[in-house]
Amino acid sequence: MPTLSIIVIAKDVADEIVPTLKTCRFADEVILFDTGSSDNTIKVSRPFVDKIAQVSYSVNFSRWRNESAKLVKSDWILYIDSDERIDKRLQREILSIINKGEHDSYTIPRYEVFMGKHLDHWPHPRVHRLFKKESLIRWRGKVHEQPQVKGTVGQIRHQLVHLSHKNIDEKVLNTLSWSHLEAENLIKAKHPPMKGWRFFRVILTEFWTRFVKQGLWKDGTEGSIETIYQMFSVFLTYVRFWEKQRNPSLKQTYDQIDKDVLKEINS
Repeated sequence: MPTLSIIVIAKDVADEIVPTLKTCRFADEVILFDTGSSDNTIKVSRPFVDKIAQVSYSVNFSRWRNESAKLVKSDWILYIDSDERIDKRLQREILSIINKGEHDSYTIPRYEVFMGKHLDHWPHPRVHRLFKKESLIRWRGKVHEQPQVKGTVGQIRHQLVHLSHKNIDEKVLNTLSWSHLEAENLIKAKHPPMKGWRFFRVILTEFWTRFVKQGLWKDGTEGSIETIYQMFSVFLTYVRFWEKQRNPSLKQTYDQIDKDVLKEINS
């Protein structure tokens, strides 16, 4: 009978990871891949996992997924995040799928819960997470990583529950971290230099896409919050991009101001 290993990649999530791990216990092996926690994530996870690995290098999601896959002994690999839950229906479908083995990997739809509410007008993404170990070649991309696989890709029907952004502090901290990586991607893509008018364009485009086209206005207060926040997130990414392409850099500019002030004082 085919075996299944679940990999949970996590950092500083002691307050949320135990329910996740409990929903993973149907697998033959559960692996915690800790990326540098300073809280009790590892301690609270120990009773619910079979293997723990710790790394401390900088953020690189593909590298984390590739390194953690090397620890797997099973025939199949399933990747789960600490804010995701596998309900009973999805558990049964996954076990049925790996026993049949009709495809080499599978995408899973996610049921998104934002700030305590499921947004009916937020698209339900499909995430590529279940693989035959022999079919997973590697992951690519530091952020928005994507797997390179061999063989055919199937679709799982039941949804993975995603408890996203439980409070505004969590959301802001995530955005501050991700905006650096998003800005780097803009540089790599050779995005045109930022001008003042471009900030208004990207913000208004985000408003039109989320609030009007997707219809988030129909999701009440939470839909409005998400729309405004997506506008802020895009704005922050492009400010980071502007900072990175600025010449001289902001640091060089402020250093020069200090030099000029001190030179005047000492003259």
